Amino acid sequence: MTDHVDPDLAEGLGPEVADVLGAWAELHDRYYQLDYWLVNGRSRAPVAVVTETDLRRVAIAQLVLKVLTVSSGGIRDLEYGRHLRAVEQAGSFARHLSRFVHEAIPAGTKRWITFQSVAGETLGNSEVLTVLLRRMLGISTDPEPTKAAPLTCDPPTFAAACARVVRGVLNEWAGPPFTPPGETWDLPHFFRQHIFDQMDEGGRLHGWADRHQGSYLSLPGESTLLPNPFAVARGEFFDPAVVVRPLIGRTHGDLHTDNALIQVRPTIEPSAFYLIDTALYEDSGPLTRDPVHFVLYVIARSMEAIAPAQHAPLIDLLLDPPSGPAHLLPGWLAMLVRQTDAEAIAWVRPSGLEDRWRSQTLLSIAACALLFLGRSSTPEKDKPFFLRLAARAVARFADTEPRRARPTGAGQDSDAGRPSDGTRRVAWIGWLCREYPHVRTAAGLRGWEDEAEQFRDDALGGLDRTDDLTDFVRRLGGPTPDPRFGTSGSEGQPVDEAYLCPIELCPRREQRPPGGPVPVCHLTRDQPRRMRSSLG
Repeated sequence: MTDHVDPDLAEGLGPEVADVLGAWAELHDRYYQLDYWLVNGRSRAPVAVVTETDLRRVAIAQLVLKVLTVSSGGIRDLEYGRHLRAVEQAGSFARHLSRFVHEAIPAGTKRWITFQSVAGETLGNSEVLTVLLRRMLGISTDPEPTKAAPLTCDPPTFAAACARVVRGVLNEWAGPPFTPPGETWDLPHFFRQHIFDQMDEGGRLHGWADRHQGSYLSLPGESTLLPNPFAVARGEFFDPAVVVRPLIGRTHGDLHTDNALIQVRPTIEPSAFYLIDTALYEDSGPLTRDPVHFVLYVIARSMEAIAPAQHAPLIDLLLDPPSGPAHLLPGWLAMLVRQTDAEAIAWVRPSGLEDRWRSQTLLSIAACALLFLGRSSTPEKDKPFFLRLAARAVARFADTEPRRARPTGAGQDSDAGRPSDGTRRVAWIGWLCREYPHVRTAAGLRGWEDEAEQFRDDALGGLDRTDDLTDFVRRLGGPTPDPRFGTSGSEGQPVDEAYLCPIELCPRREQRPPGGPVPVCHLTRDQPRRMRSSLG
């Protein structure tokens, strides 16, 4: 390696990449000095701010150096190519994007060295929106730049900055609402445009999808079963005839507050924003994805400032921004949700497609919520919120499509969506529902509580574990589970009265002994719940 690349930069790049850069720099009579390394979110690509000294041009510039790797797809899908297309297709919006300088430099197997101009011309004047978020919430410990005035941000300014980004992405970049003639997407395809291959084996969502095989979920805080969003993504919940006519166009693909910089010095200027990291740019992506992901990212990064009691109102507001319970949420959060939604509606309303936008936004909320469920950056304690949000969004979508949104295999009576009595897949669930307290007690004596709890979780997920349960009960010293339901001693009761599963999960059917207590379901998460009478 030559002295055209300083040692600290070379060490961070690794010997192979550093040697390539050094030879290329020597050829062009350029020198590269490391200013500092950048943390690039979830990316493992080396990213650094460097000073380039060009002796031929007698010029100096600060650039962002990034080493890109082709991990999947073709070379054309590399961020370099996507970004070039983004700039070419952006028109006047290109002023909000950084630009590559020099051509990409091959640096070994499937690796390329790239240089980009600094967004906003100087990094010292800009910050990512996440910094403003944390300053506003008072939860940031980042040091202030030397000699800079302390950076502050109030809720109206932060909401205005976020709304301005959404307005720019839709009005100035995507252009008017558009659906190609005859274009329709089924729901699995719509979800895949958000979560890509993450439900496949080895993907971040594979384990979650594998554990949630049923059509419905019973979730903490919810009084009824909710559609399983993984079943929707697999094409197992709705009839295949349920399709959408997607609003598509130019999309960033990974819009969030760490990929959006804004001018903060000498003052915060919402209109002076810049988008970075266009590795997932598409010229025909689902337009509801960017605004939804943007807002959910803010929520994911500020869950510590949102009380558990506010989770349900927040979901209500996300699913219905104009009418949701904004008064039950922190003012900054309600302001953010409503202002970003207002920008999207102002964009789509002249086309007369507001209802279509609302409907597809619900699906994007469900799909993007699954993304956060699978990310290691989402704390485990926050993941139930995102699963609940995804399920509620799908349920709301079903409500908005009453003529077409019929769950596959569901009947039209009061027990719609509940598997029939004779199916092996759910018979074991009814037995466990009735006997769970005894199973749990016996398992506890042997230190097998976790295994018993797993049966409960799998029952709520609709999995078939009939044989596993039979073996488990035998190991506990109990009798072989009998999936037949009902109790003796029904004298004095109407012959047609029975007590049914209160969460419509299994075919358990009990009769109440004269003067005896109402049977209860032991699988509901919050506490045992009285079964419902078939007489209403």
